Amino acid sequence: MTESLHGRVDRFDPEVPIEAAWTPPSSWYTDADFFAFERNAVFRRTWHPVAHLAALATPGCYASGCIVDEPWVAVHGDDGVVRAFANTCRHKGREVVRGSGRGDRLVCGYHAWTYDLRGRLRSAPRIAGIRDFDRDTMSLPALGVETWGPWIFVSPDARAPSLRARIHELDAMLVRGGWEQLRFVARRSWTLACNWKVYVDNYLDGGYHVPHMHPSLDAQIDMASYRTELFGEFSIQTTGPTTIAAADLTPSPTSLDPSRRIGDGALYAWVYPNFMVNRYGPCMDTNLVIPLGPERCRVDYEFFFLDAESADRTFIEQSIEQAEVTQREDIEICESVQVGLRSSSYDRGRYAPEVEQGEHHFHRLLAADLRRGLMAAP
Repeated sequence: MTESLHGRVDRFDPEVPIEAAWTPPSSWYTDADFFAFERNAVFRRTWHPVAHLAALATPGCYASGCIVDEPWVAVHGDDGVVRAFANTCRHKGREVVRGSGRGDRLVCGYHAWTYDLRGRLRSAPRIAGIRDFDRDTMSLPALGVETWGPWIFVSPDARAPSLRARIHELDAMLVRGGWEQLRFVARRSWTLACNWKVYVDNYLDGGYHVPHMHPSLDAQIDMASYRTELFGEFSIQTTGPTTIAAADLTPSPTSLDPSRRIGDGALYAWVYPNFMVNRYGPCMDTNLVIPLGPERCRVDYEFFFLDAESADRTFIEQSIEQAEVTQREDIEICESVQVGLRSSSYDRGRYAPEVEQGEHHFHRLLAADLRRGLMAAP
């Protein structure tokens, strides 16, 4: 790429209204340098759902993982507080713990440096003779941690603006819909040959592609009622159930009774930058889009159901299969888009103003973070 990073960011103007706006250039979706910059500017300042609250139900329980190359560990402290730390030993940098478990200490498996459940260094074997060693400065650095719904969220930036402050309207909507009664059932993951933003763009196109690419989903919802509503750092797409009786769908593109699965309608919520909550009928599934490279991402699905233990297992299995059908169709779309974005004949596109408001909203939020990142760069 001969164009500067500043030049690439400036090619999308967030102040231009959707009716006149051009989409971000293809370099935002294909260039390795842009991807590296974006990970710092966006993903190291935002919130990531990393574990279920149930996994840290009692003092001493911990879970660990990695966010954009930042190892993390979340711990239920001996005082009942859930904390998160950089999971990097202050001695040589090894991950202090791996996976999940329970104990009264966090012990690095390399040289047995030991931290308590509040991240404080308690033991550093065989360092006799060391000079100017200040134990208090060798604690595990704190990360941002919050809880929402069934999840623990972690941010690499301990000073990140509150997650709950960003989504309180969404939380209220989901509470009114009884989402707290849903129980986790299953998890699925897919790796896609596309930039993470391609997947998000597809999700946020206001149902534009549903009649053309998702015949079984299209048979369950009423596209005439599809609406998008924008909020500060999230958006909501809603639609009613189909008005066509299941018996009149000939041939039927789905084995599910739409009135049972969709219920009174569907709510598709997107939280900036990469988390989706899909609530409908007795079901909820979530999508977390994890960037793996300029042209690779992983999508982690979680499935929740009302009365999961006593519910009809056939319905649960069919509902998950329906979500997987839609996901496979979306994979085909997104990977084909990524091929087109690499073409020398494509640079930027235009928005469909009546339906793609959510996508434009996403790009404006992203542009704001990218501009902040440029200002903070040395």
